[in-house]
Amino acid sequence: MTPMIRSTLAVLLLATLTISGCGRSVDGAATRGSLAVDPAFFFAGEVPVYGQTVSNSDRVALAYRRAIRRIDVCGLVNADALGKIGEVVSLATLFAFDECDAEVKVPGRPDRRFVTVQLDMTRADPPAAFRVGGAPVYETSAGSCDFLTPLDLGRLPGAARLHKPDQPFLRVGLIGESDCGLAKKVAGAITGRVTGASLPPRDSAAGYPVALAERDPCEVLSVLAGDVDRWDISSSRPYQCEFGVWRDGDPDVVSMRLALEPKIVDLVTAGAEHRLLDGADVYLDKTFCSATVFVGPPLQRRMPGGEFVDVANVVVRPAVVVDSGTGDCEPVVDVAGTAARLFG
Repeated sequence: MTPMIRSTLAVLLLATLTISGCGRSVDGAATRGSLAVDPAFFFAGEVPVYGQTVSNSDRVALAYRRAIRRIDVCGLVNADALGKIGEVVSLATLFAFDECDAEVKVPGRPDRRFVTVQLDMTRADPPAAFRVGGAPVYETSAGSCDFLTPLDLGRLPGAARLHKPDQPFLRVGLIGESDCGLAKKVAGAITGRVTGASLPPRDSAAGYPVALAERDPCEVLSVLAGDVDRWDISSSRPYQCEFGVWRDGDPDVVSMRLALEPKIVDLVTAGAEHRLLDGADVYLDKTFCSATVFVGPPLQRRMPGGEFVDVANVVVRPAVVVDSGTGDCEPVVDVAGTAARLFG
């Protein structure tokens, strides 16, 4: 999801981010379960390549993306990090699985602010806007109220040097009303958190567990197998896989993107063509050849005490989204059905 689309969805959701009614549990806890933080966890194990041939440099890039999926981003936006700025009222992962928004009550203000932190593979333009200790913090663009702080994953056990232009960063900002002073304070606090403490793992004790967030979108290559023509590793992201496939009857390779992401149910289903494939509900937007399958129960906001509560007037669910942009949409529907069986 591009920053512009993500920002649009954030503004759309902002009006409905009040919480309502009864608390209930969210299904799908992760599997690790230990309260101990083992820094070797993030790069542990061989990186799966799903039967494809990849270079050593690309293998290292895949290991970094897996490490990002193993970080509990909501564990970075907690009372320990933001305690000097305000009271954390609730947390959620409603915009992307590599992003967490925190509802914060700032002293002296009647309204609550929404802080957002995203794990990102990107690059920063020097000079630094400011420093926290020795750690630089950059503006995302000149005069921006969003900030980037380097996430030094290369210091972790098992990490090799990443020879790619895009490096791990944390993108920090606010949703809604612009307040550069507050955004700078939040960026400084989060920078101090990642440089002064171990990273929180996405495990059963995570700040916000989501089962689909632990999965690699490129797992789909293992079931597409011989139909895969290419794997565009340089264009893929931690929760997006870019690849090309052959389909019977198609003279050319079909380029596709498979993403794992939260989606607003009403926006997906309104005007979409509904297909039922092997028991899976697939919603096809023919304009963009985009097929969506919902996987898992609705996402909720998590309170400081650990309980989950609904978001009023909107339903957001984890989803698998496959799109090709234009052309014949049937290959996209086929891959979405395959993905539904894999990730469901």
